Formats: sequence, structure tokens, C-alpha cells
Amino acid sequence: MAKTNSSTTEAAFFNVAQAKWVIGVLGMLIAVVGKDSLLGLVLRQTRYEINSLIQDDRPSPVVERAVRYKDN
Repeated sequence: MAKTNSSTTEAAFFNVAQAKWVIGVLGMLIAVVGKDSLLGLVLRQTRYEINSLIQDDRPSPVVERAVRYKDN
């Protein structure tokens, strides 16, 4: 059996650019159906979950500052 690289599999599974696009589309759909409707609630929850995946994908602010400091 061939061994697969887990980081390659994860990279193919989740695309940040597509996730941001989906968040935008969900925002438009929420505007159409209304944020207080049942469907709007489901769409807002979905948008929140996708946004949390994007946030988890980013490095922490401390790490970002350290990288900027190292590059200077």
C-alpha cells in the first residue's frame, strides 16, 4: 500500500481562497433570505464555521510579529 503525505492531502482538501469566496457567497445569500429567517440562521452558522477554519489556518499574531522581526 502506498503511503500518502498528510500535509498534501490536507492542502488539497482545504483551499483558503475558495473558502473566502464561499463566505462572500453565503453573505449574499443571507442578504437575500434575511438574516432572521431560519435559512438565514443556517447560512450564518455555516459562514461562521468556515470563517473559523480560515482563522485556525492563520498563524498566531505573536508568530506573525516574530517572522516580520526576523525579516527586518
